[in-house]
Formats: sequence, C-alpha cells, structure tokens
Amino acid sequence: MLTFFEVIRTNFIGIRWQDIPPHDPVPGLVWNYAIEILYNPILALVKTSILLFLQRLFGQRPGVRRFIVWMNTANIGMMIGVFFRVVLQCIPTSKPWEPSFERTCIDTRILFTVQSSFNILTDIFMLALPLRIFISLKIPKRTKIALMFVFLLGFL
Repeated sequence: MLTFFEVIRTNFIGIRWQDIPPHDPVPGLVWNYAIEILYNPILALVKTSILLFLQRLFGQRPGVRRFIVWMNTANIGMMIGVFFRVVLQCIPTSKPWEPSFERTCIDTRILFTVQSSFNILTDIFMLALPLRIFISLKIPKRTKIALMFVFLLGFL
C-alpha cells in the first residue's frame, strides 16, 4: 500500500500538469520500477490461491486435477519469467530511473502485451473451469444455471 501511495505522491497523479511544481523525476521513476517488479508476482500468487481453492473444490476428477496443476505450473513459470525480465529489462538495471545512462533495454510494450495476454487467457480458463464441471452435474437445470451465474460474478 505504501508503494502505491508513493507512486501517486512522487508522480503527482491527480494533479493538473499546470499545477505540478518543478521537481526531480527520479523518485517517481524508482517507485514506478518497484510497482513493475511487484505487480506480476502478487497477481500470480492470487491466481495460485484461486487455483488451489478450485483444486480442493473440484479436483476429484483426474482430468480436472491435471488441468489445474498445468495451469498452476504455467502461472508460476510466467511469474518467474516476467519477474526476471522486468528486473533485467535494462542493462544497467538502474536505467529505468536514470535516463542519462547509456543502456540496452527491451521493448517493454511487447513484454507488457505478452504478460497481459497471458493473464487474460488464464483468467478465462479459470472462469471456464467451474462452468465445465457444473454442466456435467446431475442437478435440476435451474440450480445449474444459478450456480453458473454465481461463479460468473467473478467475471465482472
């Protein structure tokens, strides 16, 4: 929480550009870099928590269990890969907040696009998993639709 507050404070978020006083941009860039490093691991750990919950809830079937384990492995692998790619996005690593350095950097637009696409894809898979299981349940159709509706509230 402190990190987000510092990003807002040091980058003057919410202040009209005409009202921003002359300032050193380096602290704001350092906090932006910290957010980039922390964002994906936190998101991946939340997804792992949800996947473990789904495994406990629906993991009696071997196919469902394998799918959840595969999703969790892909999620953890993406977390590790993106973490190191963000940390090493520029050589030297202090380049994101020191624009005067000579540097070699990756195209962060591609990194963030791939990361976002992967996150959207895994979100869709995680939402579809309970629905697939509910379709095969032998319960009244109205109850089945109500269960699907409750689980799809997470889509909002």
